[in-house]
Amino acid sequence: MAWDPLAPLELYLQRFCKRSRLFTTKNWQYGCLLSGMLSFMLAFLNLVAADFLPPLSPTRDAEFVHNFYHSNKAGMHATVPMLLISGGLYIPYSALISRQLRRIPNLDPMIPDLQFGAAVAGIACSFMTPALFCGMTVFRDYSPELTLLISDQLWLSLFEPWTTFWVQGWAIAWAIFSDDSPNPIFPKIAGLVNFAVPFAYFSFVGIHIVYSGPYAWNGALTFWFPAVAFGLQVGMDCYYMFWNIWNMADEPVSPSSTSTIGSEQKEASVAEA
Repeated sequence: MAWDPLAPLELYLQRFCKRSRLFTTKNWQYGCLLSGMLSFMLAFLNLVAADFLPPLSPTRDAEFVHNFYHSNKAGMHATVPMLLISGGLYIPYSALISRQLRRIPNLDPMIPDLQFGAAVAGIACSFMTPALFCGMTVFRDYSPELTLLISDQLWLSLFEPWTTFWVQGWAIAWAIFSDDSPNPIFPKIAGLVNFAVPFAYFSFVGIHIVYSGPYAWNGALTFWFPAVAFGLQVGMDCYYMFWNIWNMADEPVSPSSTSTIGSEQKEASVAEA
């Protein structure tokens, strides 16, 4: 057998991973929870960097919009990686939600899958696509009219995919309400919040036809209220998932332990027979 120069390193890594208490199911879930928190923090910092607090009004003319973006080139450049990373970090968080929901007894397996699928679709549309338009606003010195078009695409793509987060919230709510075990994974109040918050997203229905007032994309009912409601939903889900992870047994999953569990189950079945 030919000599492998990487064999010593491979051996060291195997020993390190075997001895380390880092690679446990519990730590992985903590990491996914932290990933979600970082995702929301980056999303907020993105609004700050782009000077989108308050959001740019749909009534602004082309000259104003062009000057707005080009006077903050550095901020717009920063929003692109921040939005992309924020969207990427939301995926492990959504996977953690599905993992927690699967602990509910007799839950239809489709529901955690639906929650995760809706989350991924929402990220692709509400994070990745707006990130591209953020980059385009100052990529070249386009004419004011073309910059206005790109800006409109940015804001509409940011809010219009609201239905994905609606489906995600109601899938979580259904799973929580269906848990009739003595010690439910989530309290019913968390299900109520996940059911109620998506109603705030219905205010996005008319942003493509409204230019001013509470139902414009910078209005109280389409930006500020849904943002606060979404923060409440996420905060409550994170709180209960943290304590669910805290109460888990901190044991690494290894092939040897899996085979041991399988052999024990087989022996128990034979004994019962």
